[in-house]
Amino acid sequence: MRRVLLAFEPPDGGVPENVAQIALGLTSHGWHPEVAGPSDASIYDELESVGIRVHRLPLQRSYGRPGADLQALTKLLALLRNGSFDLVHSHAAKAGVLSRVAAFATETPSLYSPHCFAFAGRLQWPMRPIATGIERLLGRLGGDILCVCESERELALRAHVAPPKRLHVVYNGAQDCPAERQPDATMASMRARGPLAGAVAALRPQKSLETLIDATPLVLARVPQAGVAIVGNGPLHEQLQARARRLGLDRDERFALLEFTPPASRQTQALDVYVLPSAWEALPIGVLEALACGVPQVVSDVGGNREAVTSATGTLVSPGDPRELADAIVELLSDPVRRSAASKASRRRHAERFTVARMVAETAALYDSVLARASVGD
Repeated sequence: MRRVLLAFEPPDGGVPENVAQIALGLTSHGWHPEVAGPSDASIYDELESVGIRVHRLPLQRSYGRPGADLQALTKLLALLRNGSFDLVHSHAAKAGVLSRVAAFATETPSLYSPHCFAFAGRLQWPMRPIATGIERLLGRLGGDILCVCESERELALRAHVAPPKRLHVVYNGAQDCPAERQPDATMASMRARGPLAGAVAALRPQKSLETLIDATPLVLARVPQAGVAIVGNGPLHEQLQARARRLGLDRDERFALLEFTPPASRQTQALDVYVLPSAWEALPIGVLEALACGVPQVVSDVGGNREAVTSATGTLVSPGDPRELADAIVELLSDPVRRSAASKASRRRHAERFTVARMVAETAALYDSVLARASVGD
């Protein structure tokens, strides 16, 4: 059986979830996976419980500890030299840099999933051109790039990070939403008082959740029986909490900022409207989970969101505009007939385009293609 090393760096959020989904499904496609990631991550218990080997490395989001990065690179080099891996598939920017360098040094075929290129975010000069330059340089080392949506591939083409023949699209997937799973108790209690809108997302700048907090008073003023919840963990928790406090939301039982505990479907199922006001994206798994759970969406029109969300399933809004966001949320909260139709359309769209089984099969087929071309020196 062919062997692949899945390397990643963020400890939580959509990236490790995507890695776990791929790792858990590869065996049936003739691939044996091992995983290399940070010292602690949300997916390790599940992977190790089914016998998937995990290699813990000093990988971290920050670039402020070059010694740790060098140590991680050294361990990746050792893994690729001694592990008899046929392929390395790296996920996210830091792991993408280190793994592709290690792959080049060991002549191991490689595949890279950016999960949103670093230069797509809020980078100031000179960081944006530096990030773009690094991607272009690594692109010249060879290896293919797996883009999670057409928008990400188009961005890669515009930035000239790799030739078109080495840029591929495999849409992210989300697990089916289990009907028997009990929704989060706090959110279920809020929903008992009226329709509930909210986000289930990492509390990081990319998700722009301050926009939802700013929109919340507008929503509650127009739909007094409604509620708004933000569910997530991350570095912005205290900042978002302080913003909500300034708006008096900490004293309003119709608003909650809640800790995330997996699985995401427990929180997503408790929503009547899923909201994600991101400033930038590739293709967030949270949106796909909302489709799978039949929860209508209000999301910002960035990245691949428009490839997932349609007028039948929800609404696209401009990023960073609390009033437009509030208008879209209010429109759905106030229209149960439209929400019912959007719920059915969402489940159909997930089943047609965004299942995990489809994603894993297409990823394994891409692995086969990369190896076949590597064997003939293409």
